[in-house]
Amino acid sequence: MFLSISAYYFMIIGVIDYESPKKNAAMTRKVTLALFLCVAWSVTALAQNSVESIRNKYKEVHEMIAHMMPNEDGYPGMPPEYYDINVVQNLPATGGHFEKIRMFYGELEPEEEGDPYPPHYLLFVTSKYNFAAREFYEEYLYDKDGRVMFIFAITTNVDDDMAPYELRLWFDGNKLLRFTAKRAENAESFELEHLKTLTFKEVYSGNTIPEKYQYDTDRCLKQANSLLKMFKGVDENTYK
Repeated sequence: MFLSISAYYFMIIGVIDYESPKKNAAMTRKVTLALFLCVAWSVTALAQNSVESIRNKYKEVHEMIAHMMPNEDGYPGMPPEYYDINVVQNLPATGGHFEKIRMFYGELEPEEEGDPYPPHYLLFVTSKYNFAAREFYEEYLYDKDGRVMFIFAITTNVDDDMAPYELRLWFDGNKLLRFTAKRAENAESFELEHLKTLTFKEVYSGNTIPEKYQYDTDRCLKQANSLLKMFKGVDENTYK
C-alpha cells in the first residue's frame, strides 16, 4: 500500500511545472490532498476488526454450530465438521484432570482450481477442563490468518479471589480493542453448570488489562497459540 502511495506521489511530482509557481502551489495542494486520502484509506483498510464486527462473527459461528447439532427429528441441519480432543489425566495434588476440546474449522481457497480438498483454517475452539473441583470454560475465535480475534473465559482463578469471573478480550491483529471482566458472588460450587446459572456483574471495561487480570489473560493468549498449533498438527495428519 505504501509502495503504491509513493509511486503515485512521484508520478504526480513528475508533472509539476516548477517554472510556474502558481501552478506548482496548486499542484502541491492536490498532491497533499491525494496523499491524505490515500493514507486515510490505507489505515481504514488495515483496521479489519471492531468489537461490533467480531460480535457479528461470533454470532454467525454459533449459528453455524447450532445447525450442526441434531434437531427435533434427530438430524443435523448441516453435516457436522469438527475435531474433538479428549484428555484424561491423573495430576499430582489435584487428581483427575479431564479436558474436552472441540475445534471448528473453515475452508480457504484451494491452491489448484477444482481441488476437492481445500486447505483448512482454525475458526473456533471451545475448551472445558478442570483442576480438582474447579471447572473452567473457554472459547477462542480466529481469523483466516490464525490470529485470535476474541477470547471468552469463565475462570475461578483471578488473583486468588476464589470467585467466578467472566473475561472477554477483543483483538484487531495484535492490538487489544477491549477487555471486560464480570464477577459473580455467592457461588455454591465451582462446577460449570452451576456457574452458568449465576449473575455476573461488570467490574471492569477498557482497552487495557489491569494487573489483577494479567495472569489469566496471558494464560489465555498462550493457550490460543497452543490450540492453533494443536489444530495444525491434527489437521495435517487426518485431512486428505
